Amino acid sequence: MAAIRIAELQRWLSDATGAGAEIKPSPWSESIARIFVHHFVVLTDGNRRAADWLATYCPWIETRDREYLITEANHCPLKWAADKLAWKIKLTDAKRTELKITTIGAVDLSRDERRERRRARHAELARTRRAKLRVTTI
Repeated sequence: MAAIRIAELQRWLSDATGAGAEIKPSPWSESIARIFVHHFVVLTDGNRRAADWLATYCPWIETRDREYLITEANHCPLKWAADKLAWKIKLTDAKRTELKITTIGAVDLSRDERRERRRARHAELARTRRAKLRVTTI
């Protein structure tokens, strides 16, 4: 799950800041870095991956602060619910749909609303599939 969410977060970040562009220093970018680090540390070789990501996207964070972030994430890794993470990164449903993000919620659509929309879409697909299989008689 963490690997999928990292890929989706990376897709969102590339869209928000530009592909491969480093993040400008701000409190917002520090919280984004923290989110990424906490997701990286649960993966195999996560400390190295987190350090590489920080060096690429947040080179303005000093080495000792990077090490502190990684150590903090190792001692007490945080896990965000889909909707909570959506609020942190301000992900709208339109952008979520455009980027094909499935493991992060949306700020303008609740979990129950997303579930109802998904059920309606699956029901319509099933109806269409059954109609194609139906044998017409004369």
